[in-house]
Amino acid sequence: MKEDREKMNLVEKGTSRRNFIKHAAAGALGVASLGVLTACNSKTATPPAPPPAPPKDEMEWKKESDVVIVGAGGSGLVAAIEAITAGAKVLILEKAEKSGGTTAVCGGVIQASSTDYQKANTPFKDDTPEKHFKLWLKAGEGTTDESLVKDLAYGAPDDIKWLTNLGVKFKSIVGHSHIPYIDESLYADRLHNVEGGGKALAEILLNAAVAKGAVIEYQTEVTKLLTNESGEVIGVLAKQGGSEINVKAKKGVILASGGIDQNVELAKQLNPQQYWALTTQQTLVAKTNTGDGIRMGMEVGAAVFTGGTIDISLRTRAGLSNIAPMLPAFYVNKKGRRFVCEDTTYAFNFRAIFQQEKMFDSPTYTIFGKSSLTAPGAPWNDESVKKEIEGGFLVTADTIEELAKKIEVDPTNLAATLATWNADMKNKKDNQFDRKTGLEPIQGPFYAYKNTTNNLGSIGGLKINAQTEVIHVNGKTIPRLFAVGMNSAGWIGPFYPGSGTAIMGCIHWGRKAGTNAAKLS
Repeated sequence: MKEDREKMNLVEKGTSRRNFIKHAAAGALGVASLGVLTACNSKTATPPAPPPAPPKDEMEWKKESDVVIVGAGGSGLVAAIEAITAGAKVLILEKAEKSGGTTAVCGGVIQASSTDYQKANTPFKDDTPEKHFKLWLKAGEGTTDESLVKDLAYGAPDDIKWLTNLGVKFKSIVGHSHIPYIDESLYADRLHNVEGGGKALAEILLNAAVAKGAVIEYQTEVTKLLTNESGEVIGVLAKQGGSEINVKAKKGVILASGGIDQNVELAKQLNPQQYWALTTQQTLVAKTNTGDGIRMGMEVGAAVFTGGTIDISLRTRAGLSNIAPMLPAFYVNKKGRRFVCEDTTYAFNFRAIFQQEKMFDSPTYTIFGKSSLTAPGAPWNDESVKKEIEGGFLVTADTIEELAKKIEVDPTNLAATLATWNADMKNKKDNQFDRKTGLEPIQGPFYAYKNTTNNLGSIGGLKINAQTEVIHVNGKTIPRLFAVGMNSAGWIGPFYPGSGTAIMGCIHWGRKAGTNAAKLS
């Protein structure tokens, strides 16, 4: 049993970078085992015989590279491009059968200020990274690392230029919905829409990485970080072709395997809102995003930051989305009361929806009326409403009290909520939550739709510094370990501050990690 534990210590702790074979032959032990030997090695005690060397296949590096990247999603591919550009050899290990991750299924929106494209296509000629930084920092509600947020905002214009040089093209640029407590002067059109969306972006990054010489090995699941006696990360343990292999990283390891998006147990422990999304909502995240990098980082002492989720819209079974921001409509909880500004950014909305549904253990609903269907920009019509009712997804009633009973919310409160809304709409002003769109009275017959979100993953991961080095719980960095994209954290707060933030983070931190890892000796 003792010998078995000692073998496990060797595999899990790794050996020194220069003396791997030597240490293995001498029977190198983990820190705990060394403590036991020291206690036993007295003048009167006979030193125990060294354990037999582990089998040869356990002591050899099966593969090696200068930089080993865990994950071939957007941030991993970006890191590979920059690491190779800086002179390093790169091996990417990807659990799935293909690259791209969630980047390949996202909308392909990238948020940045002061770009050539913004100046050429919007009125915001004088937008600055400082304004962008202040908006993101305020949306972080005091939880983010200010240095990370500033680094991201100020680096974003160059990141857009870098993408353009790779061949990425943009088809449009728009602004995002307001956040009630953020000064209007900080907003601008910054959401760069990639031509071809996330799929095209992922393909361009893949082609660039491969063209530069990145080696990608698919269906290879990394399960553990290997460290030496000094705590340096010197490689990874991976499952490939039914076997476990040790992969040596001569310079460093970059974790780019996404968040805990599809891991129900980890979500339950670290991110209640993601757990709610996984168990009650719809998710569009890559199935392989199970938080492997976050778990492995925690195993070697990495600090973590947890936040909310990335949710993109309300959605019906008929595929019609963004009901409340476009229609005269409002959200209500179990008590029949409004609880949030409905036309704010979607993730701000869904944090509030999550909180209300957890509080009352009951769904929330979007309430609107027949009159809403003729409002400017309304995405619904009589025919689409009919299909939703026939499908059982939309509830209707002639009176607001009858509707309340059907959806099991307080009828007196719901009637009062409607009356307050209609009174405010006489002056085209929402006196409760400062809503800016859909400011029209709501007349019956009335409709209720149970709120549902399309989830694009979790916020939160391993804490990093501005060089993308992973931070230990003691505040120091973990040598030769980097984290990027949604595997990293500290640069987004408790809710997602608008489309394009995550992809910009993937590009920005991926570039920095690749360059910094390649510089190590």
